[in-house]
Amino acid sequence: MAHIGIRLLVAPFLVVGGLWLHEFVQAQPTPLFVIDNAMDRAIPFIPWTIWIYFSFFLFIASTVFRVEDKLFLQFVASASLAAVIAWTIVLILPITSVRPDPALIDSDLYRRIYTFVHAADPFHITFPSLHVAVTWICNFLLWNRSGRGIRIALGVGISLSTLFTKQHLVLDVIGGMLLAWFCVWITGKCAPLISSQR
Repeated sequence: MAHIGIRLLVAPFLVVGGLWLHEFVQAQPTPLFVIDNAMDRAIPFIPWTIWIYFSFFLFIASTVFRVEDKLFLQFVASASLAAVIAWTIVLILPITSVRPDPALIDSDLYRRIYTFVHAADPFHITFPSLHVAVTWICNFLLWNRSGRGIRIALGVGISLSTLFTKQHLVLDVIGGMLLAWFCVWITGKCAPLISSQR
């Protein structure tokens, strides 16, 4: 049975700690590599897809608060490992791309939203996409559970939204999915070893 109370206590610490580390990492590097290719330029900027991008948070919350304790712990371990790997890559190899200027967006609402998003998530923190990685960590952990089709559709939608909002590049999305698979695989391998030591 899921211990919801414990998770509600743990979640704020994880979120605050993650945000602090995110702020620390984003203040360190300056972009070294500007990725500009025909594939990413061909993907249109569609402002309203920011809502699909934001649905990531509901998707994660609905997953981690419904699974049993064993999977919850593996999610925390996988997401934490993914964050450490991603932020290490950002510090070593900061990649950037050209984002649309929010000032050029016609809608005042979307202009405000994208101004906020760009301030919170700087342009040099792109590869690999943690947005994509954590989304697919949830999918891979629950791969054999019912509702897989819906979860995959949501995962694909969230991944594509990172492209249509111009928050990420195709390379970032691929990197995020591979990172998710690796982190779920390695934590799955480590879990039995940890249990055997108890």
